[in-house]
Parts: sequence; C-alpha cells; structure tokens
Amino acid sequence: MRRHLLAAATLAAFAAPVPALAQDADEAAFDERDGAGLTELADSLSNPERQRELAMMLRAMSEVLLDLPIAPLTDAVAEIAGEEAPRVDRDATLRSIAPEASRVPEEIEKNLPRAMEAAGTLAETMEVMLPQLRAMAERFSDTLPQRD
Repeated sequence: MRRHLLAAATLAAFAAPVPALAQDADEAAFDERDGAGLTELADSLSNPERQRELAMMLRAMSEVLLDLPIAPLTDAVAEIAGEEAPRVDRDATLRSIAPEASRVPEEIEKNLPRAMEAAGTLAETMEVMLPQLRAMAERFSDTLPQRD
C-alpha cells in the first residue's frame, strides 16, 4: 500500500505543473512549418533561472502533497476500484506512513534542471530534424495505397 501511495503522490507532483508547461509551449507560438517555436521552447527549458524556478515550485508542491491527509485519497481510489477502502488513520499523511518519501522533494529539486536541460536539447534536435521528418512523412504518404 505504501508503494502505491508513494507512486500516486509522486505522479501528482509531476503531473500538477503540466498545464503550466503546456501554456508555455502554447506561448512559444510553435509554427509547424518551420519549427520556430522549438527554439523558444529549447531556450526556455535550457534557461538556468527557469529551471531553478520550476524546480523550487515542484519541490514546494511535493512538500505540500507529502503533508496532505491520505484517507480521502484512499477512499476515492477504493470507490473508483469498487473495493472497500483500507482502514487508514484520518490524520495519516504520506510523510507519516512512508518516511522515505521525505527525500522526494529534494530529489525533484536536484534532478529537474538536468531533465529540463535534456528536454531542451531534444527540442533543439527536433528542430534540426523537422525538415527530414516532414520529407519522410510525405514519402510514406506517397507509398500508401490510394482509397477509392
């Protein structure tokens, strides 16, 4: 049970900022014709200040998640699964039942900048590859049988 709760909390910590990252990607005004938005995205992901800000935000969010009562979460998961909820102390938190989870916020803050740097490099690479990928897609499309 502890593993499942730790996994759920970690997933929530990483998934929570996805809308903010998507908004940043939208603001980059990605132009599918020339990939101009990939440069801006790569620059944003490779920016040490942006990396630090996001790492600190995710660390703070994960600290909060570790201290939220887990009983409502276990009740909701059991209801979704159609099972009876395990008996959990109403004051229990993820930090209290899985003390090793307390290292997660520090790990996020430490590793997120490296992950963002790698994603920035991937965005730069995709921009370079975009013309070849487009040409490959066109050749593939040309080889498909035509429908009547």
